[in-house]
Order: sequence, then C-alpha cells, then structure tokens
Amino acid sequence: MKKLLLLLLINFSVFSQNLLLSPQVEISLLTISPGKELYSTFGHSAIRIKDVQTGMDKNYNYGTFDFNASNFYLKFLRGKLPYLISAHDFYLEMEYWAYRENRKVMEQKLNLSQNQKQRIFDFLENNLLPENKEYSYKFFTDNCSTRIRDVFQYACGDSLIFDVGLHPDSTYRQWIDKYAKNNNKLWADFAMDLAIGIPSDQVTGWSNAMYIPNNLADAFSHAKIINQEGTSDFVISETALNEIKKTEVISEFSPVLFFSIVLIIVLFTTILQYKKSNSSLIFDKLFFTILGLAGWILFLLWFFTDHGVTTLNLNLVWALPLLFPLFLLKNKMPKVFKYFISIYGIMNIILLIFIKFLPQEINPAIIPVLLIIILRITFILKTIK
Repeated sequence: MKKLLLLLLINFSVFSQNLLLSPQVEISLLTISPGKELYSTFGHSAIRIKDVQTGMDKNYNYGTFDFNASNFYLKFLRGKLPYLISAHDFYLEMEYWAYRENRKVMEQKLNLSQNQKQRIFDFLENNLLPENKEYSYKFFTDNCSTRIRDVFQYACGDSLIFDVGLHPDSTYRQWIDKYAKNNNKLWADFAMDLAIGIPSDQVTGWSNAMYIPNNLADAFSHAKIINQEGTSDFVISETALNEIKKTEVISEFSPVLFFSIVLIIVLFTTILQYKKSNSSLIFDKLFFTILGLAGWILFLLWFFTDHGVTTLNLNLVWALPLLFPLFLLKNKMPKVFKYFISIYGIMNIILLIFIKFLPQEINPAIIPVLLIIILRITFILKTIK
C-alpha cells in the first residue's frame, strides 16, 4: 500500500511538472503577519499560484517540518531537523491563518512573463519531489523567505532588479530585536540574544535582510522587472486578503526591569550583610549555579549544534560554564578559588566597561546581572576567609 501511494505521488508530481500553465495564471507573494507562537514571531512567506483555467489555486511554503520525525526535539535543538517544502490548497491555508490564528495575509501580485511563471511553477514542483523536498534549514540564510527570494532570482535572472539601498546598516540581531519587541515577546528576544553569538552581528545588507518576511515583501514592492515593455514595477498590486480581530495586548514585564529590581534588592541585602558581618552565601550558591548552568547551555549551543549563529558567544564571559558554587559549601575558600573568582570578577568589569565596543551586541538586561556579579564577588572576597 505504501509503495502504491509513493508511486501515485511520484506520478502526480511528474504530471504537475509537465503541466503547462494558462496565460491567465497569476503568481503572488503572500506575507503572513506574526502570530502568537514563538516560531511565528517573524511572520511567514508563501508563493501563491492561481490558474482559473485549470482550477489550480495553491500555496507553496518553505520552512515547514514534520512533528512526527524521529528524535524531533533532539534534532531541533541541535539544528539537524530536516525542513521541507510543502504545497496546500490556498483556501485551506487562508482559513488556518486568518480564522484560526487571526493573522493578516497580504498578497502582492507579481509582474512576470509567461516563461518566468512556468519556470517558477516547474521549479517548485521539482522541489516537491520526495528526493528534493528536504533541506537543511538555517534561520538567517536558508528559511521560508530567503528560499522564495532565490526562487524568483532563479526564474527572472538579471531582469529582476532590487533596490540595493534598502536596509543598509541593520544586523541580523537588530532585526530580531525589532520584530520580537514589536510583537511583545521581550523574554523571547532576551533568550535569543543570549543564544546567538558574533555571527548574528553582521550587517545584512539589502539581500540578506530578506530573511524577515516583511523585508522580503518590502524588497518586492521596491523592485523593478525588465520585460518587453521596458522597466516596470515588479509588484502589480498589493491587497490585504483579510482583516484581523483586535485583541487586548498585555505588556510583558521586561527583562531589563526585572533584573534591575533584583540588582536593587541584592545591593541592599549585601549592605545589610556587610554591616552585620553576616557572611551567608545562600544567594551566591543559587545565583552562580544558575549562571553556570546557563553557561553550559551556551557552550553546548556553540560546540554541539549546527545552527551556525550560536558560535563565538561572548555571553560565556559572565555565564561561565563552571559550577564553582561547589567551592562555597563552607565559608572557607582555597587560595586557588580566590584567584579564580578574582579573575572572573575582573573579566566582568572589563566586559561592563567595553560593552558598547564589543563585536557582539549584549542585551541591556545583562548590565544589572554584571553589576550583581561584581558586587557579590567583592563581598565574598572581603568577608570570606
């Protein structure tokens, strides 16, 4: 039965590849607004092909994945989960995006020749073949938007001209910050800032900025196409296909405010401890253990995953993957430990002083964390034998 289904799928794909589109066919870029779930924070892009003569109306989506894949979560965390191209009926997906998820769908109808439309259709159908549909997903360089950019560049060649003046000076990290904050995902933005390293601070330029769906739509709206009539706008028309229901937005408690409050509490507690000669290290054992565990997570993301953007992470300076609170089980420290935490404290002071000049942008919420580290290390060195 499985062999029969596979054979039918292959035959259907071959039939689709040999299908000639009618002169009435329309090809559009669909841009879906961000959703509530973390994976939908940055929106989504899809290609719609509508041919009223043949009755075809379906969407092609890159960046989809199979939840039932073996070892799904392990592969996902390690950046080894295979992603797929998929094709679905337009009206089914519109129902899902518009009514189930309450996300706005914008359609840009594109100015393409018949040959270019056919080339796009054949390319997508070839990608849908079982042997071609999987690919290695990269969030910045190979996602649902960059793949669509590449499809149109392949089909149109030099006749498609983008405005190279768009988005000249933003980095990958800054685009993440912008869209996460605009969608009230402050803690998600904080977590992503911790996880990604120096590669995320490269300037995207006009082309790589298209890894964000809205930037792809913006690039298309400013692009030109060379055809028999000369140079024309690439986008013929832009239409909102639905209206979203307004929902009450509850602002998140920002990480900056949270850690600033923690800093104030720790400061007053430390002053009281010092005045009363109280050398308790209960807070330090918990605090530095959490930092150590965070450091191990960042270490594993750097050296044991294929995400490509979690390497060279300077957050490992303060989230040092050493569980040194084990040395603080008693209020007595070996000399080697005194030297160790002294060097660790100096490293954090240097990081704090030069934080604006680093090749990696550090999340502002880390500044109060650095101050807590420096404060408590100073207290430990002054009070513990």
